[in-house]
Amino acid sequence: MESKLEHLIEKIKSDGIEEAKKAAAEIAKSAQKEADDIVKKAKAEAEKIITEAEKEAEKLQSNAESALKQASRDTVLVTKEKLLKLFDAAFKKELGERMSPEFLNELVIKIVDSWGKDKELEVLVSDKDLKPLRELIFSKGRKELQDTVTIKVDKGISKGFRIGLKDNDVYYDFSDESVAEFLGEFLNPGIREILDKA
Repeated sequence: MESKLEHLIEKIKSDGIEEAKKAAAEIAKSAQKEADDIVKKAKAEAEKIITEAEKEAEKLQSNAESALKQASRDTVLVTKEKLLKLFDAAFKKELGERMSPEFLNELVIKIVDSWGKDKELEVLVSDKDLKPLRELIFSKGRKELQDTVTIKVDKGISKGFRIGLKDNDVYYDFSDESVAEFLGEFLNPGIREILDKA
């Protein structure tokens, strides 16, 4: 009986150890599966983060390139406009220098002659050109023009003149600003074309 009891105890021990080993193996297998799942999820999450970071980096690079291209276009446009303004200023300056009192005198006399000496005309000039132009127009046998031509100062004129019938608000504008603007309409497209090619 003692032998049976020992044998039974031995069997219970053996079965218990076997069961414990099986339970330990199951726990280890389950823990390994859980660890593998965690690693798999971590890798998937890491790949997702890397993919999103790469997309964001591409987006930032694309935005930076677009911003640089836009800045380049804006710089070219601003430079073209500044060059056109510079050209206009140089053109107006050159034109203003050409509009001497002698030149203005010739133009006014030609207009007076073509309109007829019996018409009363009003000529508007800059303060600076008033005296020399009066002397030129009313000299050289043209004293009779004093009765029909009135010369006045217009503070809005720096060079050139405006001419029209007396007591009429309509004037033909031969000021440097007006002539430069008129000629500039023909010249600027050509200059713009040259700048566009460059």
